[in-house]
Amino acid sequence: MQMTIKSCFNRAIWLVAACLLANPVQAQEQSPQQAISSTEPWAEARQQILQHTTDQDLSVDEINEWLEFSEAVKNSVKSGMSIPRRIERAIRNPWVFFGFFAQATFMMRFVLQLIASERKKRSYVPVAFWYLSLAGGLMLFIYALQRRDPVFVLGQGLGILIYARNLFLIYRRKDDLNNLLEEKKPA
Repeated sequence: MQMTIKSCFNRAIWLVAACLLANPVQAQEQSPQQAISSTEPWAEARQQILQHTTDQDLSVDEINEWLEFSEAVKNSVKSGMSIPRRIERAIRNPWVFFGFFAQATFMMRFVLQLIASERKKRSYVPVAFWYLSLAGGLMLFIYALQRRDPVFVLGQGLGILIYARNLFLIYRRKDDLNNLLEEKKPA
């Protein structure tokens, strides 16, 4: 039990430290005087964290308080960022571009299906729809793995199986039709 308490507390410490170190975003958006006055509470919080890490008698309630505090710090850092700053931060991450490209590929299947249906004047699903589904699904699956999102991984993983199965059925049917045509050809 003691090891679990210590590991929870260590997790809280690292989370708070990461949030406090990520705070330069706010400092850049403030005047130097505001930045100095806004770091004083953080300095006090850092000192309290250091004091508690040296203390070995931590109760579960104290650890829960620090976990709640670290979550509050993380949320305040995130909410303190302006929208353009959040966008700028996201753009720096190449996985964001990959995710957008994957989503665009996946969405293009609907555009393709819409165009094909409009041309035929009836609901129609071309084979390319399934290729775009499979390509977009695979890219989104990779993106979900990178984000470590189990819901996203499971949803895209099952979709990939369905898209691959549909392509298999399409090509099996074409092979069956070709075999049938070859049998009916006069020799």
